[in-house]
Amino acid sequence: MAQSRLTLRPRIFLVLIVLLTALRPGDASWVNDEPLMMEMAIRYNHTVSGVYGINLPFTPCPFGLQGTHGARYGPLPVWLDQIFLAFTSNLVLMVALRAILFSSLTVIVLDRLVKAVQLSGWFAVITMLSPSVWLYSRSLWDSTWCIPFSALLLAAYAQFLANPKPAALTKVIIFCVLLSLIHLMGAALVLPILLHLLIFHRERIWAARWRLGVAILVCIYVFWPYLFYFFGHLRPSVYGNQSGLLGWFFPLFGGDFQTLNIASTLPDWKVQAPAILQYLVEIAQWISRGAYTLVWLGMGLAVSGAVSAIRGPRSASVTDHLCLVALSVWICQTILDGFGRVYGTMHYQSGTWCVYALFGWIAANWLWLRIPKGIFTSLIAIYAASVLFGIGFITTTIARNAGARYVNAGTTLGNQIATVEDLRRYSDNSSVDIEVPQWKLYPMAWKVLMELTPPSPGPRPRRHLLVKYRDAYPGDAHIEVEEFSPY
Repeated sequence: MAQSRLTLRPRIFLVLIVLLTALRPGDASWVNDEPLMMEMAIRYNHTVSGVYGINLPFTPCPFGLQGTHGARYGPLPVWLDQIFLAFTSNLVLMVALRAILFSSLTVIVLDRLVKAVQLSGWFAVITMLSPSVWLYSRSLWDSTWCIPFSALLLAAYAQFLANPKPAALTKVIIFCVLLSLIHLMGAALVLPILLHLLIFHRERIWAARWRLGVAILVCIYVFWPYLFYFFGHLRPSVYGNQSGLLGWFFPLFGGDFQTLNIASTLPDWKVQAPAILQYLVEIAQWISRGAYTLVWLGMGLAVSGAVSAIRGPRSASVTDHLCLVALSVWICQTILDGFGRVYGTMHYQSGTWCVYALFGWIAANWLWLRIPKGIFTSLIAIYAASVLFGIGFITTTIARNAGARYVNAGTTLGNQIATVEDLRRYSDNSSVDIEVPQWKLYPMAWKVLMELTPPSPGPRPRRHLLVKYRDAYPGDAHIEVEEFSPY
């Protein structure tokens, strides 16, 4: 009974975290990639198709967004948008539903993963305090789906290692395919897992060859339009103006997801805050960076487990094999990011974040067994309080300012929808001058919202309109419509 209570308590907190991610969905971002994906989903939902040999009233989008390195990403995120659009065109409601689905998947998988490595459920709770997971769960962005699906893959592989049945192996292969069809950054996790399978579980693969063959053929049938397009239009490229060195060190900071560094996406996040709050947030940010130290310690400790897995694969534990996989993922990501000159923003770690969380768990468990429990609990409490304070500060800042004027963060979805609703009160023949840099640089943002927002009933006047920042105070990112003059 006592053990049941200990298991139940962290799960209560996990459920609470899931519900909190759905609060104020109108504060989500809506910049460029999100409207581009939504436009594709709208267009293909209204296009009849016979692509699979049967007549469908819609077309599954054959590909995702164009990547910065010349490749088209997979269509799975757009398919999810197409499914959401089948139920609602209300983007704010869509964000709320997505946040619940996204975070529910993530907490369920993390709960299973901590069990697989025989750790407390509180490790999953602390991991779900990640500011990045919170922010990305509320974003209609393609690469963010790598977060729950990468965790699904790692948990599925842990389950297979614990009980290597054909069904578990088939699940691993399917999740490898799905993660690859979200974003290519998932390759840093997929490739090491497949390599580990080939080295240590060839006999299991052979025993399940017919089941795996059927699963792979089904995946090829479902995704052949994307595969055909991908290999027919692949034009790899590398940014010539980016450092050839920083990419090699970028994976060392895989603990970014557990820090408050996500605040860097809002350059004016501290504008208008009292000086004392600014100092407190800076302190909280530095405390959260202690996650780096934990991850680095975990990487060092994982070497012992990896060696055990190599020397005695049959006698090695699930955790030992996961240590080997995790270190292989870090090496693979280092190679891919180094040659690809990939670094900078933490969304590039969306496909491997759960591996760095695992490193943190290994280190935290090692410390728990070696330092006084009171000191350990106090350190974790200080970290959790700092992260929660930072998230609260970011949340209230976004809500107050309606986002940020920085175009890559932008005005919130809710405020943009309200602005478009104002525009739809006027005639379609009205002339509109746009002074907001975000809408000028990324016009698809307002065009998609115009398509999803019905015009107001009754007569609509024709006017000269101006879309501009409200400018109520420094850092104010609210945009509004001003009636410039009648015709």
